[in-house]
Amino acid sequence: MKIFVLTVPPNAQPQTQKYRYPAGNDDYEIEQQFNDWLKSHPSLTVSDPHSADFHYLPIFWTRYHVHHDYGKTGQSELQSIVSAAIVDDSKTFTVCQYDDGPLADVGRTIVFYASRNAIDGIDVPLLRAAHRMPLWRPKKRYLASFMGRLSSHPLRQAMADALKNREDVLLLDGNEGPRRFVRATLASYICLAPRGYGGSSFRAFEAMQLGVVPLIIGDLDTRPFKRHIDWSTCSLFTSDPRTLPKILDQCDKRTLLELSRHASDVYRTYFANLRWCPYVIAELEERF
Repeated sequence: MKIFVLTVPPNAQPQTQKYRYPAGNDDYEIEQQFNDWLKSHPSLTVSDPHSADFHYLPIFWTRYHVHHDYGKTGQSELQSIVSAAIVDDSKTFTVCQYDDGPLADVGRTIVFYASRNAIDGIDVPLLRAAHRMPLWRPKKRYLASFMGRLSSHPLRQAMADALKNREDVLLLDGNEGPRRFVRATLASYICLAPRGYGGSSFRAFEAMQLGVVPLIIGDLDTRPFKRHIDWSTCSLFTSDPRTLPKILDQCDKRTLLELSRHASDVYRTYFANLRWCPYVIAELEERF
């Protein structure tokens, strides 16, 4: 596999981002992660676009759109950047974390989405900086928990409606900070991870990093690298929030602890410290 890195101007790669999400996250999204990883593996890149198997479009989509009023401005400028950079769209790929996608016509470019909202595209993880583990892990108090804004997608409110009368489930509508989230998640056997405005969920990967099994709720199954990861051993999934009471009632706590251990292992093996990046290359090799 040989990759040619397309040339883009500096304004397509903003060096900082004025708004960080989730709260407490580093100013460093997966778009920058992959770009930095590829730079650190020069044996994968070539200087001649015609000798390359694929062309990489290194635009920092999230930073660009955040700097342009969340995609409300700068679109004609971005389209000019894209059109000037792409040599052959049939050989081009890009990595995009922004919830609404690139917001530019990229032609046949292969898009790796961290928060896919449509059928097309290939999934990659929606990651944030790793949480600090507390010195003492809290005891398990909840079968499942969720902390976050319920208003960001109808599936979240449907989840809350389905579980509102359960005393073994903690539901908190709002942001109470990373420390509270960590302690509530560690005190739970399951972390409820419904999709938000984007098609994926930071919580799924946060829970795995903390060693808690995520129960992912989404109309699309955006769990990445299914050719390599057996997600049934480290996560739960449903597309219908109405099934949540039945799913929780059927859960065995010993099984959940085993799933949680696998979740932690999968996070360390496939996602921590840029370990997800080689699987982008693997997906290109296997699919195309």
